[in-house]
Amino acid sequence: MPVLLAYIWLSSPSLRIYSLQAFSVACLGYFVVKKFNKAELWHILPKNFSLELMFITFAILLLVGSTGNANSVFYPFTYIHLFILVMSCREKTAVIVAMSTMLFHYALETTITSTGIATILTIPMMLLFFLFAKKQYDDAKNSHTIIDKEEIEINCLSTQERSLENFIYTFLKPKLEILEEIAVKDTDESRETTKNQISLIINESDKILEKNK
Repeated sequence: MPVLLAYIWLSSPSLRIYSLQAFSVACLGYFVVKKFNKAELWHILPKNFSLELMFITFAILLLVGSTGNANSVFYPFTYIHLFILVMSCREKTAVIVAMSTMLFHYALETTITSTGIATILTIPMMLLFFLFAKKQYDDAKNSHTIIDKEEIEINCLSTQERSLENFIYTFLKPKLEILEEIAVKDTDESRETTKNQISLIINESDKILEKNK
């Protein structure tokens, strides 16, 4: 949609003369929408399928198309646009918009030259490069997430081990020593004490097992 709108704007002589003003309004709209979305203004990447992406696409196409198209000194902004597309959209969407952008520049060329064609053909080349870079980034991010998850699990296991060790040394072992001493005696009182100690051991064991679930 913004690619088609930019092409119609630049194809109309009456609108083309106001291209820089439209570029300024589009940039203003980009920052207003970003502020409305409560995003940091210095975060250049817009949200996927958002008005931010539409505004930045329209603004860059107007700037490049109105200042010489493929021969514009601002043409490198096309590559920034590709980077934003790849990092903000799904691969399919990024490819469609990138191909539309290439057709946009080709359609605006009044005189087809080999230099102009070569410049326009850099779009799919840079697109492939950015897609590859994003794939590497996603793989590294996923690996980092897996490592973080494993570290959390290891820390959890260490905590459980320390809890179990503390239970054994501070509760279970002393209780067993008491039971060992009571076992020597054979009176009603010792049997009642033994029963109470065993009940305590069972209750505390249940608590430990409940924590470690």
